[in-house]
Amino acid sequence: MWGHSPAIDFQQENIIDNSDNKPLEVLTVGAKDPRHIIKTLASSSVNQKYLINFHVVESSLEPIARSILLLHICLEKDLGLQVASRYFLEILGNSLLVPATAKYLTKAAYQLISVITQTLPCPWISIETLKYKDKDLLEAIFKFWVRAVCEGVPIVKYWDQRIRKSLGTRYDYRDGAFDWDYHMVLKEKNIPNLTSHEYKFWRNNGIAFTWLETEPARSNPTLISSVLPYKEGFIHNSYAGDITNGPYLTWLADKKDEKKKLRATDAAEEQITKLFYQIRMHELCPDDLTAAHRDKAILNGTLVTEMPDIDIEQESWVLKKLEKRDFSSWIDISQAKVIYHSASSFLKYKNKCEWVNKFDVIFVAHNMINHLESIVPLMNKKGILIVESRRLLVEAKKKELEEFANELQKIANSVGIKLSETFNSHDDNFARFVIDT
Repeated sequence: MWGHSPAIDFQQENIIDNSDNKPLEVLTVGAKDPRHIIKTLASSSVNQKYLINFHVVESSLEPIARSILLLHICLEKDLGLQVASRYFLEILGNSLLVPATAKYLTKAAYQLISVITQTLPCPWISIETLKYKDKDLLEAIFKFWVRAVCEGVPIVKYWDQRIRKSLGTRYDYRDGAFDWDYHMVLKEKNIPNLTSHEYKFWRNNGIAFTWLETEPARSNPTLISSVLPYKEGFIHNSYAGDITNGPYLTWLADKKDEKKKLRATDAAEEQITKLFYQIRMHELCPDDLTAAHRDKAILNGTLVTEMPDIDIEQESWVLKKLEKRDFSSWIDISQAKVIYHSASSFLKYKNKCEWVNKFDVIFVAHNMINHLESIVPLMNKKGILIVESRRLLVEAKKKELEEFANELQKIANSVGIKLSETFNSHDDNFARFVIDT
């Protein structure tokens, strides 16, 4: 439900001279969330080098629906910076939402239903290349979110079931297992700002981001997988996402600032706020804008210490259906468009001349490298391909990291690409490749 690497600015990654004013064509495969898009949008809003077309491919439709929702939060005009940043982080990585966030989610979902059904024009999104059945399922996912917020889904129960299955006989000693993963694994990976309290609380309950004045109590249905319409309702799987690494990795600071005493929540909020500010104001964000509400006393706390009663989580709500006049408007990002494609699209695109050698920058998630044979033909002969490493994963031990690097190199050799710079699987978050000429 989220990526496993920091956000990339694709403007900085591009190595092609676009002096002919052609748009920068970017493809992301399996990114899971729009972090790279948001970081690049922020960069281009301050220093626009190109028009940018972001092409997004995911293995299922739930990440596409979440990507659209998170970008909607980023680009909505009516939200204040702090509110938008916290809505974004809650929906990204918390199993339970603050009631105000849950109500906002239903409002946003209603609006996005109109976007998917093309009854509401949306200038920054294109779903023209999606199959009709995918559009129908996207609409169903947004409708499920509305219904699930109102009726409640037992996501905390689903989370606990995953933990029980994962730990087996160690479940009763799970705090020790989580503590081991934090101190013996994550500490070695030098992940900035992440405290043991935050990590262990998330491992127990699925709540990653917490603030002093908030109390999460409503299920976050955007984390539910395999949603399908059935008769008058829906069927779905339980929570099938990450239970070991957390959403913290997506908004890591480049390095820890020793002068600032921040939790991972604070560091992520600071990054998101700065990027949202840049997109809105077309200038760099002043440091004092993000520092006003920091309190050193909360550094070692999670700020939420008790889970709500299950009856509160699943209490029924009745919310009115919104009309078009209730919908929000978006910030103008005329320099970019986000284009969503069906999961199997690159399998057929490699045989279509309009897609071959099209993309200047390609990002591929670590679990999608077996598809490089179909992806590389889409790469501009002078372009760059960026592969996410497994360095930050809790389950990736030194041996697994070396095996991943060897497998990646073997695949790269077979598809005709070579490293553009040295790649160390223990230290580097990404491996960068160019066409081997």
